[in-house]
Amino acid sequence: MDFGELTVAQLKDKCAELKIPKTGKKAELVSRVKLASTTKPKRGRPRSQTPKKSSSKKQPKNAGSSKKAAPTSRSKSPAPRSSSRKAPRARSTPRKPSSTKKKSSSSHSTAKPPYAYIFEPSPSSGGILTESGAQNIANHKYVAGGNTSFDNFMNPYWNSWVEFLPLWMAPNLVTTSGGLFCLMSFAVTWYVNANFEPYSTPYFVLMINGFCTWAYYTLDCMDGKQARRTGTSSPLGQLFDHGCDCVCNLAHLSTVMAVLNLGPTPLAIAGQVILQFSFFTAQWQEYHTGALPHKFGELGVTEVNHFTAAFSFVFGLLEGAGFLDTGEFFNSVAFGNMKINEMFIWGWIVMNAVLLTISVGKTLKAAGVECLKHLATPFLASVLGMFLVSTSPDVLTSNLRPIMLSLGFFFCLITNKMIVFSMAKMTFAAFQVDVLPLLAMVVLVPKMDGEQIALALKVLTGWQAIRLIYWCRNTIIQLCEKLDINCFTIKEKGD
Repeated sequence: MDFGELTVAQLKDKCAELKIPKTGKKAELVSRVKLASTTKPKRGRPRSQTPKKSSSKKQPKNAGSSKKAAPTSRSKSPAPRSSSRKAPRARSTPRKPSSTKKKSSSSHSTAKPPYAYIFEPSPSSGGILTESGAQNIANHKYVAGGNTSFDNFMNPYWNSWVEFLPLWMAPNLVTTSGGLFCLMSFAVTWYVNANFEPYSTPYFVLMINGFCTWAYYTLDCMDGKQARRTGTSSPLGQLFDHGCDCVCNLAHLSTVMAVLNLGPTPLAIAGQVILQFSFFTAQWQEYHTGALPHKFGELGVTEVNHFTAAFSFVFGLLEGAGFLDTGEFFNSVAFGNMKINEMFIWGWIVMNAVLLTISVGKTLKAAGVECLKHLATPFLASVLGMFLVSTSPDVLTSNLRPIMLSLGFFFCLITNKMIVFSMAKMTFAAFQVDVLPLLAMVVLVPKMDGEQIALALKVLTGWQAIRLIYWCRNTIIQLCEKLDINCFTIKEKGD
């Protein structure tokens, strides 16, 4: 059995079963379980063989007296001495150093090489994935996360609604349909109020955004059920699902900002950066521990998405009915000099920071300090994004959407890469070179005028979009060939 493919939780269960220490990094757990599994059967043999050896040695000496032959039954007493001599070997299992540990890490490195600082393994046949990486994805089995009470409440509805979908509809097409609702929400809001200026978003747009968010998440919960219903479950479906979630975060952020009437402020970019950093960290946690966090207590993705949908729809409805002016309400002072919308964003930042800290703590405990190297690039991108919008007020006022999109596409790229490499057990480089155009932009902005900045940001946004589409397209094509499936249609048997 290849213990390197087990998750940390499974390894700890195995340690408990073998009655050996279950603390330490994954490589140590693999080494310990592997050694204990191979040495445990051998410990049983000497105990059954020891009496035979002692009786055979005593037999010649006591051949002349039957009375003296009796003590041979007590000659089993060497057995405890034999087992006591074995005891140090058992105790040495955790500290048995190098040879077993090296074997374990080498077998682990075949599955997921430890670390690369800049250059990741290049596939010999082109594409994104190595042959072993594609095979690991093909062998991947999805393990569902725990449900909240609200998940359990909604599940019967999702199960009944999926019956309305035609059986020819591929699960990835269901996921894409949900993503199109997010695209519509983002595009409509951008058209009517590109910079989220106060008093500029019509009430019906808020209601459309709320409905689109609900429709997206409903279809997102139905795609897996459609896959099981049509017998077309595949690892590509999981990648497609999580990849779409990553991109749709931009639409969710746009929906919330339109309700809050926050305007083009650095706080809006801070809200985006912390959201996308937290989402990346969740995938990073799965990369190192094998477990993707879906919820914390009774708060999970279902609750957050339904809250966002209701938040936008209800405030749009209240404004449309004349009960409330959202611009006036959210821009009124609530505490000291802080407005309600600013308090809301700060609360959002603090909540995401807490979730991020919990995720980092759990991953550090399981994988050690080295795993932090993978957070270097998203952290750098977050700092560069905040520095870019603080260089001049005019940069943000005139270019809020291009800045959001260029940052958003970059985070989508490295997050999707982390999702894929986690399933493929491939090395994710500590420094991602795709951050360099963003770094160049920050360096050049102080030397450019307004028109040049606007043009440069459009070029940067276009480049990041092309990189994201190119990477995702090549990955999907490679996996479809490996799994012998179509992406958006159900392949007939025998095709």
